[in-house]
Amino acid sequence: MHRAVPTIQEAYAEFKEIFGRGDPSPFIDEYMTEDAEIILVGMGTLAMPVRVAIRRMREQGKKVGFLRLKFFRPFATEEVRQALGNCKAVGVIDRDYSYGSPSFGGVLFNELRSALYPLEKRPLMVCFIAGLGGREVRVRDVDDIVDIVQRAVDTGKVEKESNWIGVRE
Repeated sequence: MHRAVPTIQEAYAEFKEIFGRGDPSPFIDEYMTEDAEIILVGMGTLAMPVRVAIRRMREQGKKVGFLRLKFFRPFATEEVRQALGNCKAVGVIDRDYSYGSPSFGGVLFNELRSALYPLEKRPLMVCFIAGLGGREVRVRDVDDIVDIVQRAVDTGKVEKESNWIGVRE
């Protein structure tokens, strides 16, 4: 895994050189995070509905952004810390459930919480288990997720660390 990071960076730089395109980072993709107070984090197919919802929220004046991890391993700890270190709260959307884990969250939530722990000023964190069993995560689900995270920002505390969206608990 230690050798994977420079190998990925090298392959990504080569791809950008050959094809003339690519994100600034091979490990993360940021969407409207620059001034975001709330940043949603997820992986894979979440990108489309989350981006649509965030565009609509931005039109309403809400400061929400999205961070998509491109790799789970090696984990992009430094990039994640830099991207999430200045927001007020993070909503992690997991498409899995890690039985018996701390806070009964998903694997991405627990990994992110571990990565952000050393920060002096840590954002509030809320986990969302969504899209289980092949279910779609819809724009209205993202609206519900942001509402829950916004309540945590408004009150300064997380009522419930893990929330199930679109399925019964």
